[in-house]
Amino acid sequence: MWFEDIPLNQEVVLGSYTFTEENIIAFARQYDPQPFHIDKKAAEASIYGGLIASGWHTAAVWMKLMIASRRAAVAAGAQSVQDNFVSPGVREIKWLKPVRPGTTLTYTNKGIAKLDWPTLPKFGLLEGVNEARDESGALYYSFINRVLIARKNPRKP
Repeated sequence: MWFEDIPLNQEVVLGSYTFTEENIIAFARQYDPQPFHIDKKAAEASIYGGLIASGWHTAAVWMKLMIASRRAAVAAGAQSVQDNFVSPGVREIKWLKPVRPGTTLTYTNKGIAKLDWPTLPKFGLLEGVNEARDESGALYYSFINRVLIARKNPRKP
């Protein structure tokens, strides 16, 4: 899909993920070994009052589901989807509620803006709002991603 072809303001459900005690601890042991992520007793004594997932775990799940969503779209016969996206970063990353074992979050993405990238006229910058909500609709995680996507018709420098 080319930059010009991407619609704005269409929410895409990327998928859902259930956080379990086991996957919370396994992720945290490897990447974020703070006591309230890896030790139930320490977590109970913390300000969280129990085990919670690392914020980076919620972020990594978004990435996993984003890639799976792209691949599923191609497998279902959608136009090919580029695998060469380049991100100059994210904005406004927010972890709004602690994610506890048993919580299932559904992740979404919605393109909100298309911008020129002056130093790379072959690309356009797509900004998207990303969210993770539980079954009741409560927002746990959000951020704005920024992705450079190839243009079908490159701008003249």
